[in-house]
Amino acid sequence: MKSENLSFAVPELLAPAGSTEGLKAVISAGADAVYIGGSRFGARAYAENPEGDDLTEAISYAHLRGVKVYLTVNTLLRDDELDDLYDWLLPYYREGVDAVLVQDLGVLRFIGRHFPDLPLHASTQMNITGPAAGGLLRELNIKRIVPARELSLPELLKLKEESGLEIETFIHGALCCCYSGQCLYSSMIGGRSGNRGRCAQPCRLLYLLNNHDFDGRYSIVERKDARHYLSPKDLCGIDLLPELAKAGIASLKIEGRMKKSEYAAGVTSIYRKYLDLMKANGPDIRTDPKDRRILYDLYNRSGFTDGYYHRKNGPEMMALVKHELTQKETQARHDLYDAMRRKYIESEKKVPLEIEAEVFTGSPFTAVFRSGAYSVTVTGSPVQPAMSSALPAERIRTQLEKTGGTDFAFPKVRVFTDENSFVSFSELNSIRREGLRRLAEIIRSAFFRNSEIAPDADSKNQRNSPVTVSESLTLSVLVSDEEQLKEVLKFPDADLVYLESSMLYGSGDPVSAAVRLISEVKKSGKQACIAMPFASRSGREAEVLADRADELLQAGLQGYLVRNLETLAYLRKRNLTDYITADAGLYSFNNEAVKSLEELGVRKNTAPLELNKKELFKRDNRSGEIIVYGYLPLMITTQCLKKNTDRCTKTGDSFTLTDRTGVKFPVKCDCVFCYNIVRNSVPLSLISEFPTIRRMGFSGIRLEFTSEDRNETRKVLQMTSEALRGRSPDASGQWTKGHFLRGAE
Repeated sequence: MKSENLSFAVPELLAPAGSTEGLKAVISAGADAVYIGGSRFGARAYAENPEGDDLTEAISYAHLRGVKVYLTVNTLLRDDELDDLYDWLLPYYREGVDAVLVQDLGVLRFIGRHFPDLPLHASTQMNITGPAAGGLLRELNIKRIVPARELSLPELLKLKEESGLEIETFIHGALCCCYSGQCLYSSMIGGRSGNRGRCAQPCRLLYLLNNHDFDGRYSIVERKDARHYLSPKDLCGIDLLPELAKAGIASLKIEGRMKKSEYAAGVTSIYRKYLDLMKANGPDIRTDPKDRRILYDLYNRSGFTDGYYHRKNGPEMMALVKHELTQKETQARHDLYDAMRRKYIESEKKVPLEIEAEVFTGSPFTAVFRSGAYSVTVTGSPVQPAMSSALPAERIRTQLEKTGGTDFAFPKVRVFTDENSFVSFSELNSIRREGLRRLAEIIRSAFFRNSEIAPDADSKNQRNSPVTVSESLTLSVLVSDEEQLKEVLKFPDADLVYLESSMLYGSGDPVSAAVRLISEVKKSGKQACIAMPFASRSGREAEVLADRADELLQAGLQGYLVRNLETLAYLRKRNLTDYITADAGLYSFNNEAVKSLEELGVRKNTAPLELNKKELFKRDNRSGEIIVYGYLPLMITTQCLKKNTDRCTKTGDSFTLTDRTGVKFPVKCDCVFCYNIVRNSVPLSLISEFPTIRRMGFSGIRLEFTSEDRNETRKVLQMTSEALRGRSPDASGQWTKGHFLRGAE
């Protein structure tokens, strides 16, 4: 990486604000910017988020102190929630919020249309893993990307250079085990969706590995072999500051909106110290071990990791065994929090002020109030000559310096006077109060906006238009091995087959393997598509299937099932948009998102897995498929159970994780694309819901086979055949209907 050739600039320090108190604390501790959410639409719904006037006042408070405010609207929204977004966002937009973080493509489209001059940042929930996606987001007027946490420093630099966008990356705090925005774990097992800001963090719990006897009748804590297999240590990047600054990272983000204000302020203060040292002395600095210890004592999860900046994964990143605090460590944390409260919470940061007063007999009393680039002049009554003793400059200065109880402090006051005049204290007080009020107002008004475009009734009605009933449903089937494929090719009702991309790499030439399998599918009278990987990083594995598309299309390929923005963007660059079907993880949660995908050239989409029956009826499903069977992916993680418990063998091992209740979750090591897939313990089955699904207007239904053997595959196909013909299928066995009936919180 040639970061030494880049111009050096000290990155912005971006701190979390889970409450108004937290916002004031991190500003006192030295944050350049804060990210904060209201009570709705943010990815930390359980933080003490301010709302209404409190949030507008918080924005004003930050701006007065030269601090930017980024508002989090980084959850997936239903159509009824999207109807409320305009009115909710309007006061914060007018107040001058500096940017909005988004995950939902529909939200991105909506805000871009109604708030055209509001800067938009792509949340890490968008799961941006490469430069192609960066270029796509630039087309959509994104100004800054918060990439997937899993990216290495060279990958971040490539993303920055090729996209031309600002990069904001996490520097400290909790790490998710799953690619952000792709985790359904909390949602599927407890109904609380991480995509909607309500993650219950089941990944932090104890699990057993490959233990098939535990049934949950006694505590998992009693098991000596129980580990926190899905829980990474907290990130601490204090030693990475020079590298990140040299690489041109625009903003360094501290995680922690759910943590206490003392924690956020303490972490912010340490990073502020070293960024200031870099600004004064250049990027090559060293960390004092005492400061590293302060960060450790503020909070750590069984130690620290420096994240993915220089590694792909590994056991050293994981908090496999929970560290219980000693009495000494508990007391050290308590004392540290007390110190942070006194220093950063009980005393607020004030705004520097300069006052210049002119007091000359016969001329109006004039005072100029300045703060940074802002100034205001206040004029009083004509100054009268002193009747007995003149009011000396020092007394005038003392009276003007009384800024207690205001946002301003430590004024530098200069007084010019003829020493032969008199001004009453009441007038001095009145001028001071007026000057401070007007100065605060002029700073606040500098951020005001009023160029919004209100939505009209037609656009709302069009978005919420009723669905049309499907005359026919195309049946597609995804297969993960050739045994499943053989059964599907004998199944007359299947119209289209998705070939899982990991099937194509065993021979060393995935294109040749794909051509052979596509030909087999075509001979059976069915269409063939390729299901692309869940995560696309280096791009080589996925790109070859796009770069040699001519060979595949000539063989009969009908399209690609796309699971992330990087793959979508790369196929667009190869003019292959007509062949794209967006999978469920490329979320089209609302009809704005459906339109956004259509505008990107996507021909078909897949209904998100967290929508319930009522919500699906309101969705525009005319170009949509719905998954009606399969062991749903709960987590896509670059952490590898094989490597973290033994060593990397690239043998595609399978595991079982057993939770505290005895539920067993299958895990597959995908060694082609180097990630693990954690799937639900029982398969989704909506096969009995076909009459209802027909009325939702979908163009197709999909079965997904992952670990099923030939007999299991045949059984599901037979059930589907019965249901398609209006007969009640044999529904014996263990199934779940997912969110179809209950929805997601």
